[in-house]
Amino acid sequence: MTIGSGLVSLRHDARNRRIAYAVLAVLLAILCVFPQPYVARAKIVPQDGSSIGLSSSMGAAGSQLQGFAALLGNAKTPIDLYLAIGRGGEVSDTVIARLGLVGPGGYANHAKAERALDRDMDVHSLTGGILEITARTHDPQLAERLTRAYVQAIGERINALGRDRVRRKRAVVERRFKEAVVRAAKAEAALSDFRRRNKLAEPEAQLGAELTLRAGLQAQLQAKQVELETLQRFQGAENPQLQSVQSEVSALRAQIAGTTAPAAGAAGPNVAGLSAMSGEYLDLYRDYRFAQALYEVYARSSEEVAVDALAAETASDVQMIEAPRLDPDRKYNIPAVAVLLLVLLCAAFTEIYAPATGLRLAPRNADR
Repeated sequence: MTIGSGLVSLRHDARNRRIAYAVLAVLLAILCVFPQPYVARAKIVPQDGSSIGLSSSMGAAGSQLQGFAALLGNAKTPIDLYLAIGRGGEVSDTVIARLGLVGPGGYANHAKAERALDRDMDVHSLTGGILEITARTHDPQLAERLTRAYVQAIGERINALGRDRVRRKRAVVERRFKEAVVRAAKAEAALSDFRRRNKLAEPEAQLGAELTLRAGLQAQLQAKQVELETLQRFQGAENPQLQSVQSEVSALRAQIAGTTAPAAGAAGPNVAGLSAMSGEYLDLYRDYRFAQALYEVYARSSEEVAVDALAAETASDVQMIEAPRLDPDRKYNIPAVAVLLLVLLCAAFTEIYAPATGLRLAPRNADR
């Protein structure tokens, strides 16, 4: 008897059909429970590098440095990045190599091991930026080992990316710091030479309060413009830090515009009424102040990058919230449960709904 003829026979024979339903239901009920599946899970929180990095220290050093802190420090990394890391091939390759899943006693090749991990492992996010790693297998020890290996591999991958980010940041800061040192030295030498040749006093005393104010404003404006151009390369137009810097640039330009009209007061003429010599002195002093401002920025940045590098080598970027452990509740084989529900639905249709509604499952000539 073929399978097709057997199915036709069950269609016409209600007794055999009910026996088949019962046998299938009992078999699937057993498969729902045996072999017993086990679920191991762990919860971790990737640490925000800005909590010990440039952002906090630079914010305390002065509001004018916050733009560079946003660029050189670490803005809070989105949870989607950590999800991509946890589900990436680098992590799965590390787990396969660490547990020896390919070879004797394991899978035949690397591709089969990866497919098994895709089927058994799940990495998802919870409220509060928490990553949950779960493993579902029929071996409780294997489930715990897989979960623990995933936690370690994710932590190592995040640390590796953090160290790479610090190395690239350090290279940029060191290069810019060297340039700032040379620029500050040249600006100071030019200003000192001009003072000696023209027998001028210190800029604060020679040019007066008005000139000092404008020179300081222009130096701040130039520094802010450099900061704005740098942020525009890395941040979107809707970034709050970028909008704040744009507002500060507009305010500085308005303050400088107020000093351009010639005027005289009790303390003497303002910047617009100074001589050509004072104008050249102003240019040299402004360049010196701007060079000093950049030097201070990158000096602080260099120190903070050194701290970040030390932290990246000695600290972990992953905090363990819940260590890998097995769920205490009983788990069931979901595919077997789904097939069992389908069989019960078919039985209810053929044995209850069809007779109740007069629906005939077999042609009339089959009953003769």
